[in-house]
Amino acid sequence: MNIELVIFDLDGVIIDSRELHYEALNDSLNHISGDYVIGREEHLSTFDGLPTTKKLELLTKNKGLDPSLYDKIWKKKQESTREALLDLPKDYKLIEIFSYLKDRDIKIAVASNSIRESVKITLLQKGLLKFVDCFYSNEDVMRSKPNPEMYYRCMIKLGCCAKKTIIIE
Repeated sequence: MNIELVIFDLDGVIIDSRELHYEALNDSLNHISGDYVIGREEHLSTFDGLPTTKKLELLTKNKGLDPSLYDKIWKKKQESTREALLDLPKDYKLIEIFSYLKDRDIKIAVASNSIRESVKITLLQKGLLKFVDCFYSNEDVMRSKPNPEMYYRCMIKLGCCAKKTIIIE
């Protein structure tokens, strides 16, 4: 089988961002009140891997967070995340892998539930953007993952069929 396209996830594949997102959200919550900060155990047992919106809804349910604060918290979290992403070093091993794929005429896409700006900054900082043929974020689709819409969009945009596509999650 000839592979035509490799689709990479961002969080957990290109970057290990668990701690980054945990700290960014807690930083933004702490600006509101320390009462809403998520402890490590609580994070691991309940919040880890959930989208920010779901985390905020849980904080409303479990700790009484006022929903009118969601937008303020979300914006602050994005600022903190952006700052952390701008400090990422190049990833020479991934650059080598992406270069290997491109040398073999294999197209590269990124499909991420992160926002578009976070995907672009991460790819730039890691030195990978120049290898990527397209990327889709949660802002580019009607239904984010686990729905397969992002993957299908990558395949359609790059003219590749599913049988010749590998997805790395």
